[in-house]
Amino acid sequence: MTSFITLLRRELWEHTSLKAIPFTLLVFVLLANLAFIFVVGSADSTFTISTGDNTQNMINYIDFFSQMDADRQARIINGTMITTGMIINSILLIVMFFYLLDSLYGERKDRTILFWKSLPVSNRETVLSKLSIAAFIIPIIIFITTGLANLITLALQSYTLLHNQHTAELLWQQADLTGLLMFSIFLLIQQTIWYFPVMGWLLFCSVWCRKPPIIVAVLIPAMLVFIDSSFMLGTGISEILLERLPLGIMSMQLGNESSLMTYPYSMSGQQLPGYDMTAGIHLPTFEDILRFVGNIKVWMGIIIGLFFTGLAISLRRWRDDSL
Repeated sequence: MTSFITLLRRELWEHTSLKAIPFTLLVFVLLANLAFIFVVGSADSTFTISTGDNTQNMINYIDFFSQMDADRQARIINGTMITTGMIINSILLIVMFFYLLDSLYGERKDRTILFWKSLPVSNRETVLSKLSIAAFIIPIIIFITTGLANLITLALQSYTLLHNQHTAELLWQQADLTGLLMFSIFLLIQQTIWYFPVMGWLLFCSVWCRKPPIIVAVLIPAMLVFIDSSFMLGTGISEILLERLPLGIMSMQLGNESSLMTYPYSMSGQQLPGYDMTAGIHLPTFEDILRFVGNIKVWMGIIIGLFFTGLAISLRRWRDDSL
């Protein structure tokens, strides 16, 4: 266990982007909120709204927010936090993609693989440590970064509304922090399980390819989708591959006032299994969990992910520093 923890620390030490990018995102959120305060946060700032009789009125941002009904205030506040989480999640998923592609290939590229293989650490521990970064550490980083970003947003928006104490209190009252917390935890777990076969495939490409693995990692699935779709073979490969591609675990429903969110759809147009998000932010029920766990696609993905991970462990035994 001590050696495995050391391997995890090594990954975090070598891949500085796992720390630098979340910090950069938090700085961006801070600057975006400061820009918002500068533009519309002052008490004198106004904007024009159109009323039903085609007349236009000038209204202050704070007054406009305070005059909304509670349901609309909640949708705006929680929608802002969800959108922030969606963006952060998508960017860090891209970071995870390139991390896995480089994790085993990079050892051969910088010729340190022989050094690491000379240490009393098995190939299984090495590969699993890299998989653990993607499956556990990065979701934790996403969760922490999203939480801090939302707290920054709420704190600075409260400052904007500070001279109207009632409106500032409304901001925190309508923010469903507990619901969003549980909501995010469940969706991150679901996302990790859903993308597990992708993680295994990227690890396999990283150890197998003698050229930059991104070419093979993207080209082979793309060719399978092209062949299946172009010749209308009806094998289902296109659907299986495309539904694992969406970036982000949440997608906003902008045109429906009755619902805050919709369930994310894959690029194949199929609804992904698991959490029903059409009811907005709410704690996952037993039915939500059971629907996800009982889906055959989830178990097929786990088996495929384990298969590719096993291949990566096996291939690393025979790899040297040649490319």
